[in-house]
Amino acid sequence: MTLSRHYLQFFLTIVIGCASMLTQARQLVPGEYVSEGAYSKLNITTDKTGKLSFSIHSQAEGSCDMKGEIVGGKATLRKTSMKQNCVLRFTQKKNEIAVDGSIDICEQHYCSLANITDQYFQPPTCSTAERSQARKEFKTLYDKKDYAAALAKLEPVLNNCGKILDRLELGWLRNDVALAQYKLQMPERCMATLQPLVEDTTVSDTILANYCDSCTDEFNAKYHSMIKATRTNLRLCKPAK
Repeated sequence: MTLSRHYLQFFLTIVIGCASMLTQARQLVPGEYVSEGAYSKLNITTDKTGKLSFSIHSQAEGSCDMKGEIVGGKATLRKTSMKQNCVLRFTQKKNEIAVDGSIDICEQHYCSLANITDQYFQPPTCSTAERSQARKEFKTLYDKKDYAAALAKLEPVLNNCGKILDRLELGWLRNDVALAQYKLQMPERCMATLQPLVEDTTVSDTILANYCDSCTDEFNAKYHSMIKATRTNLRLCKPAK
């Protein structure tokens, strides 16, 4: 009888442990998550059996790539040359996923001059497709001179999605919102929208042409164009004395 109870207790322990792991895994919502500034992307996927997988790609002066299976909210990776495992733990917090674990060890073996962030975001209505659609609708309304509706369409994208955009997309977004504010005779709001870009507008064109050492020539050229547009819009938005 005592032996049977021991077997039952052991069985229940296994079942509870497995249930806990499954519950933790289910809490992770599949999808693409982006770090602040869009330097790093985390993709969570699930297959027909419910198995969760992840991939991380970070881009700075170098790059960082890793992928693997998530079991019980945790992924364990190891190359043959590693003395310690790379362990990453994933925790869902509403529309965010926090990543912790042996991040230093992971970066040593899977990254080159790049970092794994500890926080990834998925703001509602901020997917690439949703942002693109908002920009198209903004342009249509702006071209019709319906500036109030155009601003109402694009300003929420800036407010809700700004932190997950790279600096080029964010810069153009600020300029479009500022132009609508200018057309609506809102000079103070227009200047406030462009304020985060003011410092870069004071940089010479020669420096701007190679503004980001680790970026492509195409990116630098596009960023240069965006800053030149910002200079013009700042002059437009400057309140009359």
